[in-house]
Amino acid sequence: MKYQKTLLAASLALAATGAMAAPDNFTGGNFTMYDPAGGVVGFINDLTGFVDPVAMTWNVASATLYSGLPWTTSGGTLFGPGTNTVNVNGDGSVTQGAANPNVTFTVGAGQVGGNINFNWGSSFTGLDVFNVWNIVDNGDGTYNWVSTNIDNDVLGIPGLGFVESFPLPNFSLNFNFTSGVASAPVPEASTTGMLLAGLSLVGFLARRRARMAAA
Repeated sequence: MKYQKTLLAASLALAATGAMAAPDNFTGGNFTMYDPAGGVVGFINDLTGFVDPVAMTWNVASATLYSGLPWTTSGGTLFGPGTNTVNVNGDGSVTQGAANPNVTFTVGAGQVGGNINFNWGSSFTGLDVFNVWNIVDNGDGTYNWVSTNIDNDVLGIPGLGFVESFPLPNFSLNFNFTSGVASAPVPEASTTGMLLAGLSLVGFLARRRARMAAA
């Protein structure tokens, strides 16, 4: 089953019920940083985070430092199949700039794209990370999100190099993880009330039948 079909089904179900769906949390993802030559210059394998296929948002986190500094992410956005353009200088970055503020990337069938801000230490904020994942159905209700070579560079480096001029020019950060089945919609209060009323009626009929049988 394509992940996009799951997204569409969840969206349609929510639209029909007016209910909310919880984000899909995960643990055990990994963070891999590549230098411009394709060498691995950072690996962390204790990520936690979430993907929300309804709000099309995501986030990752870890207590493990990168190159001696703590890091966080913010403003994660998911993208479905098609061509997408993101203005990287319009996302609150205060210390970095990009010569070309518009990044265009393509998300293919069976893929999901993502953009998120990487905030490293106290001085470097708003470094734009771009990942396009192949969504692999494991057949057990879980999906592997595998980062791909977005710009088809000859070295085959996954992800897309940072477009900001400093401090990690052309380094590529990739997040890979396994998500579970999207959370089921939470029933609205009216739906819950109807369910309780129905259960009460069933209980009343069962007690009445028992009394009649005893008589």
